Amino acid sequence: MSHALSFPAPGEGLYRLADDVGRMALFDQLSARQQQLHALLAMTCGDAWEVFRQQAPSQQENYLWACAMIAAEARDLIEALQARPE
Repeated sequence: MSHALSFPAPGEGLYRLADDVGRMALFDQLSARQQQLHALLAMTCGDAWEVFRQQAPSQQENYLWACAMIAAEARDLIEALQARPE
């Protein structure tokens, strides 16, 4: 049974993992998304924070919304990894 991903919009079932997706593919996707989130969040701390705060409020909100979606996808990928047999 395919694993529904909740990160885009809970309950809508827009995205699903294929039944035959392997643990390595899930791990690779999780690793990539974690690295992307790390890079995005680096722009919200230290000296980069001032540059971030110069953006329009709507751009800041959308930026952080993207970060939240990546974090939610990572959570879904972890759950999918835990549900897959070794």
